[in-house]
Amino acid sequence: MSKRDKPQDSELVMAARALDAELGRFESLAEQLQQAPLQSEKHLERASAMLKGLADLDEQLRLHVTALVGVISKMRDRQQAQAEAVHLRAQELQQRTEVFKELLVRYGAMGQSAGELNVQMQQFAQRRQEAQTPEQNAALAGDFQALQARMTQVADEAQALTRAAEEQAFHDVARQADSLRQQLLSARNKMALLQKRFSEGAG
Repeated sequence: MSKRDKPQDSELVMAARALDAELGRFESLAEQLQQAPLQSEKHLERASAMLKGLADLDEQLRLHVTALVGVISKMRDRQQAQAEAVHLRAQELQQRTEVFKELLVRYGAMGQSAGELNVQMQQFAQRRQEAQTPEQNAALAGDFQALQARMTQVADEAQALTRAAEEQAFHDVARQADSLRQQLLSARNKMALLQKRFSEGAG
């Protein structure tokens, strides 16, 4: 990895390192001052120079502490901004989950209705084959109309669900609902053709 590609230290890391380095120099000089002899003029002058150096370092330390506190404050503001964004996203997630659950409940109810219609169609076909008298045929005609109306109703519900899912950008649910609608319409049309053929044959 080249120097150019090497990731740069964050502002927080650099400020902490600068403070740590300055603190190391301060501690080192303070130790030297503590151990310095004070037994001659030269010793006293050297100790005085160390004391002045410590005063300068102390000022630098204050500046570095202030800088680090400022960086930490900026980091805190960034974290709070991100926390607020996360909170808003969590609310959006909850809302989307509720919408999705509602769509699934509607789809599940329609799937159950479609299953019931499938059983009714099979029963109707069986009764149609067994019908012998005009009275039986007349009763079947009424059942046929009711069955067709119910199939149309469920197909319309599926179409409404398709639109609702598309509006909410839940495209998988929309495709499934539309597929169910097409299956219902196809079955309804086949039943209508069979009923028509039977009526023409009986006529």
